[in-house]
Amino acid sequence: MKPDLHGSRVVLRSIQMEDSEDLFEIYGDVQTMEFASDPVFPSKDLIFQMLESVVQLEKSGESLEWAVLEQSTNKVIGTCGLHSFSDCSRSCEVGCLLNSAYWRQGYMLEALSLLFSHAKSVGIEKLYADIDEGNFRSKALFEKLGFKAQKGLFQRSL
Repeated sequence: MKPDLHGSRVVLRSIQMEDSEDLFEIYGDVQTMEFASDPVFPSKDLIFQMLESVVQLEKSGESLEWAVLEQSTNKVIGTCGLHSFSDCSRSCEVGCLLNSAYWRQGYMLEALSLLFSHAKSVGIEKLYADIDEGNFRSKALFEKLGFKAQKGLFQRSL
């Protein structure tokens, strides 16, 4: 069971079926999904499929995914997670999405800082992020969080 993580403006908690409306605002938005690995979700049906997939990946130990909530409203404004765990190198990939209405306000910076503290507490020593070449906002965010571009990926030791 992964813990809820609390910051000053955000809370990270397990994604729930009740989050589908807020998640559709994220995954159904062209601007938010511009650099995501998945295409824009045309319907809420895909949100429910994604939620089922999240549960299965967590059960198998392949992925841990959190909803990012704005603390003052309890609205889900994004997601973040740890994926592709490597036991031998004690590393994993970081992924995140933030509703475009909340960009450039420091929410994901706070959410990822909480996530990285948790990752370190469970023995992860290195994080990496696969960021598209043209995704300048994400590059700036991850650089601010101490990541360096190496071998086509952004990497950071904890």
